[in-house]
Amino acid sequence: MLSSLKLQHKSKHARAGSFLPALLDILMSEKTFLTRIRQFVLAAGIMFSFVYLFLPFLTKSCSPLQHMAECLEETGIDPSRYYYTDVEQVQEGELYLRSVLEDQN
Repeated sequence: MLSSLKLQHKSKHARAGSFLPALLDILMSEKTFLTRIRQFVLAAGIMFSFVYLFLPFLTKSCSPLQHMAECLEETGIDPSRYYYTDVEQVQEGELYLRSVLEDQN
């Protein structure tokens, strides 16, 4: 009885064309530990492939992105940082901004 209710519930979402609720039903259903580990490894593999295979390929194949990556590497800017306090250009910009603001006062 319970399995037929689940089947009806899933088919209702499929007929309505709503992909997300049907996907959530599949993801939230009871699964074995091995199945959950397998899905985790698959998801992690997809994410790592995207970050370490697809994005570098995209950077190398698109000349503006490649130029930007080369400029970042030459200037020593780490794009993963939130604050660039140790980069020389930031110090120059900060000193200029402070001098302009002091001149206005």
